[in-house]
Amino acid sequence: MTGRHQTLDPSDPIFISYRQNDGTAITAELAWILRTAGIPVWRDRDDLPPGDTEARLDQAIAAGISGGILVVTPDVVNSRVVKMVEAPRLIELHQRHQNFVLGIANSVRNVESRTDYDAPDRLLERRPGQLSGVDQNPATREGLKALTRGLVWHRVASLRERVENREQTFNLSLQTRNTPQVYDRTGAELDIRLRPSDHERLPNAEGLHDLKDTIGLLPDAVTRSGAHRLCIRGGGHLSVGFAVGAALPSSRVGKMVVIDQKGVDWESQNESNLHDMSKVQILDEGKNQSAISLGRPSVAIYIDLLPQRSDTAFNRFLEESRDFIVAWRHISNLDNSLIDPRDAGRIASEIAAHIRAISNENNNAQTHILLRCPFPLALLVGRLTNTLRCVVYEWDDSDPIEPGGDYRARYVPTLKVRASASDGAIEEVLI
Repeated sequence: MTGRHQTLDPSDPIFISYRQNDGTAITAELAWILRTAGIPVWRDRDDLPPGDTEARLDQAIAAGISGGILVVTPDVVNSRVVKMVEAPRLIELHQRHQNFVLGIANSVRNVESRTDYDAPDRLLERRPGQLSGVDQNPATREGLKALTRGLVWHRVASLRERVENREQTFNLSLQTRNTPQVYDRTGAELDIRLRPSDHERLPNAEGLHDLKDTIGLLPDAVTRSGAHRLCIRGGGHLSVGFAVGAALPSSRVGKMVVIDQKGVDWESQNESNLHDMSKVQILDEGKNQSAISLGRPSVAIYIDLLPQRSDTAFNRFLEESRDFIVAWRHISNLDNSLIDPRDAGRIASEIAAHIRAISNENNNAQTHILLRCPFPLALLVGRLTNTLRCVVYEWDDSDPIEPGGDYRARYVPTLKVRASASDGAIEEVLI
């Protein structure tokens, strides 16, 4: 055991130790928050094969873990495995290796109904005060978020030298459709994984709430690493890609490259601009003078960058939103062909300029953004929307026109996004 951990890999996962009787729900929530923040997790139900519990911990340690979390619940006192096997070994690793991080999620309350910070030592039968120096948080939503934040900062600090040696490049992996498992990690500085959705088209709503609670960590994680360049790999829902891009604006991260599933680079530009020799065109636009605007007006922009024009869902959106959309614009690439990734930065720059222009022309209106484009462009456009207020949509064709009838495509509002928001780029989850 010790030989493997003489040199810890900070990108290895975190092992969660818990009592199933009363710790399963807390552990499941914590695991999803950690994964959404970019930290891979070893959890028995998700990642370890059937068999003896002690042997499964051995397998996790042998495969490599960078830290552990003890979920302390009232019934943990009755768990021989947690008390005699998992907790002692995780504590030993923490004491022996400076970079092996250890945290505690504590659900035990004292007589004053406050978190009982003495409970971990008492219930795990440790010497009083032995765990006093371990990062300990209540097992509430806010406490689990705080614990995750500390683990992200520890991970990034431990990876600064690696980032420096990789030409100051921060690697980020993002997936919203995979079923997250420990084996899905890539060795990137952060591996963001959302809860898988049981909906064929739309992302998991709980997963989006996890992302809302953790996306604010991203820009600080990149800057704390000392990176001057960001490299993103992966894929998934376009609304999530846009939001992650907005969380990493050009004002914070100088250069972004998105590598698609074929290994091709889509490189960003740092400003939104309209060019004389444009790479995109306005296919159609209009104003709706009869729209009733409650508060600030709203506008819409349809980013339609795939071969073969498809207007059905956008036309439905215009039909159903005529009470609040005062102006709209339909943007396409020039010849309805596949986009050359070498043009991606310029295309994203021009599209962001169109978004900014239609908002400015209508009293800084909130912009409803309907995306039909390659995943890398969703990221590259999102990062150029600093200061804009956006509602981002997902395409869906699971809505029948009438019970038992044909299905009619539509765009579903998914996220409210504002890159400059102090608590993170996602202001509200809409599904």
